[in-house]
Amino acid sequence: MTVSLWQDRSSEVTHRTDFVVIGAGISGASAAYWLASRGEKVALVDAGPVAAGASGKSAGMLLLGTADPYSRVVDLYGRDRARDVWSFTAECRALLTEHVFGAGENDADLRLVRTGTVSAAVSEHELSEIRRSGELLVADGFAHEDLDAATLKAAFHGDAFLGGLRDPAGMTVDPARLTRRVVGLAKDRGAEVFENHELFRIEEHEDGVVALTSRGRFEAEMILLCTNAYSPLVHPHLEGKVYPARGQMLATEPLPERVIPWGIYCDFGYEYFWQLDSGEVVAGGWRQHSADAEKGYSDETTPGIQEGVWEFMQRAVPALQGKRVTHRWAGVMGFSGDGLPFIGDLPSKPRVKYLAGHTGHGFGFGFLAAKKLVDLALEGDPIGWLGAGRLTLQGA
Repeated sequence: MTVSLWQDRSSEVTHRTDFVVIGAGISGASAAYWLASRGEKVALVDAGPVAAGASGKSAGMLLLGTADPYSRVVDLYGRDRARDVWSFTAECRALLTEHVFGAGENDADLRLVRTGTVSAAVSEHELSEIRRSGELLVADGFAHEDLDAATLKAAFHGDAFLGGLRDPAGMTVDPARLTRRVVGLAKDRGAEVFENHELFRIEEHEDGVVALTSRGRFEAEMILLCTNAYSPLVHPHLEGKVYPARGQMLATEPLPERVIPWGIYCDFGYEYFWQLDSGEVVAGGWRQHSADAEKGYSDETTPGIQEGVWEFMQRAVPALQGKRVTHRWAGVMGFSGDGLPFIGDLPSKPRVKYLAGHTGHGFGFGFLAAKKLVDLALEGDPIGWLGAGRLTLQGA
């Protein structure tokens, strides 16, 4: 995030507002929505268009919890923390339904599908973790349905899956349209949106804070950074707290019938796919087979990952054999050391707060995490396990 002397037009126009939110992905859009809903004057600023980053390139799966199964999170962080995290994502999904989706049938404008999501096992080890997770989830009040190998074979007409766990409330959605809708709702409440404004410097003064962008100067009471993977490029304090990793996806031509009944998350979250009501199948993953190469800020696709995803999909869903892939893309996700998002202040800059580290689950966490960020900024409300200090304490 650099702007040359020749590109710097920040002196040409000054905007005065209460809050500047940097980043127009799902977190920034949500922060702008919650601020505007509370009567605050807010400017939502992004280096590119709305949903240009990972929020416009993700799989669009609204899952409970983290990339790791519930059993592993219990082992790593304890039963209470695991329960809190899963409850948080359940609340996030409920808030999205209340404020953005509305109750009722599928939302065609958002390509929303409410048939549930399934964690499916491709190995005996994964199956054991799924079964253990199911027992723990039910005991902790999270409704799930056990699926055996025969059920999954009947659904997909293949032998890729040994069993699974269905979340009946799971949903899949077009992530770019969802992000744009949240931005639209924020605008309806008075938020202003400034696309193609690249941030290059933040200044804090006694009476406020200033965000300097390539096309304007924003004077405000507070800045909220919602830049996720790109956070270390905004401020060095976030180096080592969040790191970028590329996720690659593809989409097929529309199929004449439904061949995938649920959103599927498998191989410990390294493979994922679902089918739109209009017939297209979207799928991504395979990053674990080239982990080092997938780190960093490049959003180009690579043949090895793309071929791996497509080969896996044709094994998992035989009906895809012979079908045409129409789109291939990549997006840069922001990972935290412990797989959970975090909120904090920049050192010596209490007027600048940040939210980052969604670890591939921005749509599971983002809407509520942004509300917690706003509650902290406006009221000083406690944020509990979301606090960035936990990363230092855990050595992450």
